[in-house]
Amino acid sequence: MHVSYFPQDALLHCDSVVIGEAEPVWQQVLDDYENKSLKKIYKGEPLEDYFSPVFDYFMRVEPSILATSGILLSRGCKYCCEFCARPFGRLRFIKLEQAVKLVEKAIRGVVKPFFWQKPGIIFRDDNIFSDPVYAKKLFKQIIPMGINWVGNSSIDIAFDEEALALAKASGCQELFIGFETIYPEKLKKTSIAGINSLYDYFKAIKKIRSYGIRIMGGFILGFDYYTHKDYLRLLWFIIRSRLYHASLTILTPFPGSLTYEKLNKEGRIITFDWSKYDSLQHVVFKPKNMPVWVLQLWFIFIRIISLLFSPLYLQILVVLFGSYIIFYYVVANLMGSF
Repeated sequence: MHVSYFPQDALLHCDSVVIGEAEPVWQQVLDDYENKSLKKIYKGEPLEDYFSPVFDYFMRVEPSILATSGILLSRGCKYCCEFCARPFGRLRFIKLEQAVKLVEKAIRGVVKPFFWQKPGIIFRDDNIFSDPVYAKKLFKQIIPMGINWVGNSSIDIAFDEEALALAKASGCQELFIGFETIYPEKLKKTSIAGINSLYDYFKAIKKIRSYGIRIMGGFILGFDYYTHKDYLRLLWFIIRSRLYHASLTILTPFPGSLTYEKLNKEGRIITFDWSKYDSLQHVVFKPKNMPVWVLQLWFIFIRIISLLFSPLYLQILVVLFGSYIIFYYVVANLMGSF
């Protein structure tokens, strides 16, 4: 993504850069390399059917690689959030029959700790529910495979009971949903889904969870309209909603995003050291309603408290503590037998 927006940065560390998508120009890159005529910059225009040219290659890849890296069935996004730098532009999908074959191949590479467990698959799509028709067809195709899977989805899946039923039947265990803000009316991708308040969030969460699907929620700290009171409200919502886990990030002006253009124009970006654009440890812009260090403290505080109330964290503690008890019991009995 960064390479496409700032190719000159990348050229300090390599011989050649592909801007955009590689599939349309990759053969040319290889040919030029063999002919010792490699260009500095190649530009790949998005292909509608971007996956067919590389499908045979993926069919030759070791199943374990697909199983561990996850499966990407689409590129692009139907939304245009100002904080997001979309690397793939408009929304496109691989052919359904290709998707099914990828899943079948990935299943063969899954290592199961116990023989009775179902193979687990990760779908890496930004939004598995970008196209409801495609998603439902996919879910129907993978139901007979008997897998468990996790993926990302927009919250509008909560309003489609058929999709939820099919997702669960196909093995969906958990969905990562980007709530982003406690003011959904300010966010295009939630407001168009009929969600205009936190209480609409609660209803959507309850609906998804009623199908036995866990929810991991994503939230961004650092919006201009956030004050200290809003961060307390965010923490209250995370605890009250009983999300399986809350994933928190700091607003980061990634090149290519509208946020980058806005903050750069306003002179509020405080560093262009890209190694600090991690969304987790560094604030790289001047917040509107508080100093940088205060935003960092809010991030740490909310992250710690939300973790303590996270069912995922509690589950991990139970497993670790339970393992310790079992270990202690076994050792104590062995010691007592001598």
